[in-house]
Amino acid sequence: MKYLNVFTKREFEQDGERKIQWYRIGYLKETDKGGKYLRLFSQPDTEFFLFSQDDNVGIK
Repeated sequence: MKYLNVFTKREFEQDGERKIQWYRIGYLKETDKGGKYLRLFSQPDTEFFLFSQDDNVGIK
């Protein structure tokens, strides 16, 4: 199984210098069989499923 962290960023200026602050907002899990799942911390009881556009899963 493979995990990738999901981040968002906030850019701001401090003392005349441009800075970026990163926030970890979730993770992407890829199973050994190729299934992909996204978990966002702001929606803890919801799991999102990811499919390639070529899969056309659930698209009508």
